[in-house]
Amino acid sequence: MNDHNSNNNWNIHVKYWGTSGSISSPLKPSDVTDKIIDSICTLVKSGHLKDIDHNNLESSVAKMVHNHLPFSSKSTFGGNTSCVEINTEDCMIVIDCGTGVINFGINLESKWKNLPNEKRKGLILFSHMHYDHLFGLPMCQSFYDTNNSFDLYGCEKVAGNLIDFFGQNSDMVNSLYPPILSKIKAIKKIMPFEENSPLIIGSTKISHFQLNHPGSANAYKIESKGKSYVYASDHEQLTETDTGLANFCKNADAIYLDGQFLLSEYLGESGIGSGFPTKRIGWGHSPMEWCLLTALAANAKSLHLGHRDPRRSDIETENILAYLKGHAAELSKTNHQNCPEILFPHEETDCFI
Repeated sequence: MNDHNSNNNWNIHVKYWGTSGSISSPLKPSDVTDKIIDSICTLVKSGHLKDIDHNNLESSVAKMVHNHLPFSSKSTFGGNTSCVEINTEDCMIVIDCGTGVINFGINLESKWKNLPNEKRKGLILFSHMHYDHLFGLPMCQSFYDTNNSFDLYGCEKVAGNLIDFFGQNSDMVNSLYPPILSKIKAIKKIMPFEENSPLIIGSTKISHFQLNHPGSANAYKIESKGKSYVYASDHEQLTETDTGLANFCKNADAIYLDGQFLLSEYLGESGIGSGFPTKRIGWGHSPMEWCLLTALAANAKSLHLGHRDPRRSDIETENILAYLKGHAAELSKTNHQNCPEILFPHEETDCFI
């Protein structure tokens, strides 16, 4: 798998548009200022500012930022909620329509601008109906463009809820949105998945698996030409290793798991950041350390941890990633098994499988 780099030799292209959990959490103005100050201080202390080429100022500074600043100083993991775009040779798939779907739509209109209508088609899969996975849908401009065509899928309960959601007299819609859903013309069909039956589109196979989450949720596995990607957000493992989920993800090239909490935060032994310790058992989310054990059991090549807690800063996330990589190395020694590559995908991360 190639992360971040464009590659023509791929079967599944995954692009993350939103990976924050529970509620959108944009950076505060003071956060942006702090990043600028931290970046300048880092470059001054390291002596790299003297290397600036004033004749090629923009490219020189860009190279310096890229090479000499940590990710948390020069960028952000993002604060938009769940939305993932997946492309195969046969189809374009969107999983969940949290606030990340707004930027997805802006990008899609640019990509599809000169395509004929018969090629402007996609699938939307909903894992479940919680607002952080749904609330961006009416704000996505692609869903109003009559040149586009989307089919919505979910489990039977989700599909039924979506039909109600788009109903003209829906109390839920009328209390949450202005009367705009009737203008969403690009969504043509809303359909439930057939139980225990995958969806086949050319050489692409889409399977689903029920997760443990309040109100229920679904995981999705996308397979194409011998490669596979699994999206399993919003799941609370009941054991350290979830064998059912591991079997569903068996030998996947990449799996996206719900890693909202560290184990100590989940058990209530520590708070998030400077927050008060709260036991989070039963909240529908898993400890990251348990996600790693499930990824090991699945023999997955790459573990993508998402649904980040909205209170988590970029530097905290970076530090947690370093901790998890060290933890994975220890597990690898103990179990005599290769550990998956671990990634906290930020918004606009591209993964080519």
